[in-house]
Amino acid sequence: MADIRQLLARRQDPYRWVDISAARRMAGFFCLFSAAFGALLWPLSPPTAEIGASGWALGGVLLASGPIAAYLIRIRPQIWGFRLMLVGAYYGLAGISVMQWLAGGLGAPYNTLLLIPSLFVCAIYTSRICVVFVLAVGLSLAAPLVYDGASGNAAASALAFFTISAGLSLAQFRLYMGVRAQRAAAAQNEQEAREEARVDELTGIGNRRAFEEALVDEIARAKRMSTKLAMAMGDLKDFKSVNDEYGHLEGDNCLQRVAETLDSALRSPDRVFRWGGDEFALLLPGTDQSGAEALAERLAAKVSGTRRPDGDPLVVDFAAAELRMGMDAKDLTEAADLALLTARARPEHERAHH
Repeated sequence: MADIRQLLARRQDPYRWVDISAARRMAGFFCLFSAAFGALLWPLSPPTAEIGASGWALGGVLLASGPIAAYLIRIRPQIWGFRLMLVGAYYGLAGISVMQWLAGGLGAPYNTLLLIPSLFVCAIYTSRICVVFVLAVGLSLAAPLVYDGASGNAAASALAFFTISAGLSLAQFRLYMGVRAQRAAAAQNEQEAREEARVDELTGIGNRRAFEEALVDEIARAKRMSTKLAMAMGDLKDFKSVNDEYGHLEGDNCLQRVAETLDSALRSPDRVFRWGGDEFALLLPGTDQSGAEALAERLAAKVSGTRRPDGDPLVVDFAAAELRMGMDAKDLTEAADLALLTARARPEHERAHH
């Protein structure tokens, strides 16, 4: 019920979960069905009671509208949006009312066709539109009572038919709202699953898959806007010894603290990802090589404020690479990885003064 109430709420795109192709097929079918049903009633209740033989011509135009509309929906589906189909439903309602009048009003059978557009509208549109349309159907049923003079039996018959058609239409509405609620819930679950697949379970930051997708997007943006882009890669020094001496639980705690420190120290649009194991990757839009190196030094200093289980500071080695002309995501990643390997190979005293 909560999903249905959410779907009924006013929103910018009320037809997000409506299959417009299915709606067009339904509209085409109902147009043909209404025309065929009307044609069967024609000889039994001819449209000549009010305007004589001219009623055949007017009635023929109204009956032909159904197949014509179905044909246009088939050959030009792109022009039949939700608004035009709703206009068509109101046209069908008006046409049925005119046929009822042509055939003599009270006692003519054409008003039974009003159930068809009512079912269509309540299968597709929002609650507000459905209620207004159902009320319009009620006015159409009441019209013969006005221009022909109401009798108790005629009024009761119209009220009974309105009650049944309104009930069926609203039941149809609830049914389709339930279907859309299921679609919305499935889409939400799928979206959450996609997001979870891009989040590192241990640290809560983006994982390698998220990094690779973000890197492609950032490279495309940097090339399109002619801006700088750098990435940095880093790993924890002697992290294996933490796992070996204090266990993987303590190692996980260290990784979580480092990830939290890096994430909180970065400003938008910079982002940090867990590359894998004890390695982290930084995406730094609008930053060149020197800026990335300076940022990496500041981040390393912040990480050193966190401690290993033995009380020593956690040390992270960073190295950066800048996006150059002709580089793609693989090239930039390899450049940053090579820079990190080079940094690791330097003697300790050189790294301290680099």
